[in-house]
Amino acid sequence: MYNRKFISRREFMRLSAFTAVGVTAAACAQSSGPGAAAQPTAETQTAASGGEAAASSGGYKEAPMLADLVQQGKLPPVEERLPPEPVVIEPYESAGQYGGTWHGVIRTANESLYGELSYEPMLRYAMGGQEILPNVAERWEEDDEAKVFTFYMRQGIKWSDGQPLTADDVVFWFEDMVSNEELFPAFPVWLTAGGERCTLEKVDDYTVRFVFNTPAPFFIRQIAYPWNEAYRPRHFLEQFHVNYADEAELNQKIADGGYETWVQLFLAKEDWDVSLDVPVIFGWINETLDTNQRTAVRNPYYWKVDPEGNQLPYIDRHVGRMASDTSVAQLMAFSGEVDYTSFAVGQFPRDTMTLKRSEEQGNYHVIPVPISEPNVFILAFNLNHKDPVLREVFNDRRFRIGLSYAINREEIRNLIYLDQPKESRQVAPLPESPYYHEAAAKNYTEYDVDQANAMLDDMGLTERDANGIRLRPDGAPLAVTLEVMGDRDDFVDALELIAGWWKAVGVDTSVKAQERTLYQTRISGGEIDAGVYFSGAGLFVPLAPDRMIPIKANCLWAPAWGLWYATRGESGEEPPAEVKQQLEWYDEMLLTPTLEGQQALWNQIMDVNAENLYHMGICDRAAVPCTVSNRMRNVPETGWDIAWEAGTVSTTNTCQWYMSA
Repeated sequence: MYNRKFISRREFMRLSAFTAVGVTAAACAQSSGPGAAAQPTAETQTAASGGEAAASSGGYKEAPMLADLVQQGKLPPVEERLPPEPVVIEPYESAGQYGGTWHGVIRTANESLYGELSYEPMLRYAMGGQEILPNVAERWEEDDEAKVFTFYMRQGIKWSDGQPLTADDVVFWFEDMVSNEELFPAFPVWLTAGGERCTLEKVDDYTVRFVFNTPAPFFIRQIAYPWNEAYRPRHFLEQFHVNYADEAELNQKIADGGYETWVQLFLAKEDWDVSLDVPVIFGWINETLDTNQRTAVRNPYYWKVDPEGNQLPYIDRHVGRMASDTSVAQLMAFSGEVDYTSFAVGQFPRDTMTLKRSEEQGNYHVIPVPISEPNVFILAFNLNHKDPVLREVFNDRRFRIGLSYAINREEIRNLIYLDQPKESRQVAPLPESPYYHEAAAKNYTEYDVDQANAMLDDMGLTERDANGIRLRPDGAPLAVTLEVMGDRDDFVDALELIAGWWKAVGVDTSVKAQERTLYQTRISGGEIDAGVYFSGAGLFVPLAPDRMIPIKANCLWAPAWGLWYATRGESGEEPPAEVKQQLEWYDEMLLTPTLEGQQALWNQIMDVNAENLYHMGICDRAAVPCTVSNRMRNVPETGWDIAWEAGTVSTTNTCQWYMSA
């Protein structure tokens, strides 16, 4: 499960590509490169006969619960609800059977189930995230300069209220939502290139064209990223938009809903996660939401079928029950109350071991799913520290390198992560990435106390107090506080070990755990000495480089440099020459159409990181345990990645999962 509170709702520029084994639509298409029209292709898994469905006169079949509604005159026949040519999903194991409730776990009242129930962008990732496939758009074209992108939308897709999805819904999303500064104060980065916004053209009722003034070589990957749906239901949302609604009626809706402005009302109504009213094109529709659980029910207008003509999804309902913490979620799994869930029941090797011990008792099995983050966490000193003495110390590369040598990474890998990660490493692209850089990943990772002391001595930090703590240039004891979010026990445990090792080489180190939101605020405000955070993308890094170079104001090690870049010098603090050069190379990379050119520029960026070690890591991440009930079928055991950059579990097409008897 994911809590969307910790992910920006208005800027999802992160994208990644990963090794893929696909489960996707038959008779679909993909782009063959700039200037080429997309050609039909198909990617399949072995499908077997099976499943039970209510047959219709036109050959398509539907769930019994929908057939009953058709007979009652409450729904049109399935042929009228499906497109003329529905997308065909090949089941992973076999055609499924209708019915049942998928029981999951949530940790907050409004927790997003997006990755499990709601991934339907214009294009989508195949399993693992490397290949990009048609989805809402049945094909697309890209010009030779990667400036013009034309999408041909599938005709006949309907919203969950039966209204057609057309190019007007794309225009509304672009012109009236993301271009409206009241709703989106910051225009989405993924819709810009070279610092300029793209434009949108409606070609006809089912064709739209995005046009950039400069090359946008990553745009196709960006439009396939989770949450980057380039559409919203115009027919529904216009009643909440100041540009379209009757003023008196809109004010009444604002008052009735307890909102202060039309913006608050509109954002509440359009939010896939929490709105119970907004029409969707996903397999399931939000049904209820309260403090104890949330439910979703099948969408009768879902536009995908299996090869036998059974309208998907197979499963009737999803119920996510609240668990106050990981131990409660695990107890729910042990008692057989969970059909599929991830993260809520744990995400580290110790959780995997705990969950596997109770597989028979809970009638489930654990799938260890890769997560392609480049490290268990990123650790860094605040190079923009407000204390000028600490700033001077932290900005000396010998200090950072020395303390990296003082970390026994193998002990953390063994004790905290139970020897499951593959290697000790810094925060740099993974070996599977086309942007891998050996030195950036491996420099200064060995445990060498003598080398650590030599580096600190070479700085001139040779004087010590009676407790063996080195003295700062101003004569005060050199003390550092490592800050961390208190809800991550593994982070806290690792930092306690690191604090001991650093104290052994003369740096008085303490650990301060705190509430996550407060901690994030302190990072952005440049208030911390040093700390840790999640390590970001590990494979297709150029679209998520903010853990490796300072491009955002919440940069762990240099928030003022990140703000300077994000505002193009209007705010923040100008970084040193070598960092400015990195940022210039990155800007150039975003306009570079070839992989070879991108790799050359990224290697230069990583050369600087490898030499200076602005931040450090511990080891790669072990697989995440996902619990799958033995009743749940068609869940692939391998080939997918739980990271957002790889499309998460949604790339398995959860609409083809089913509950066996």
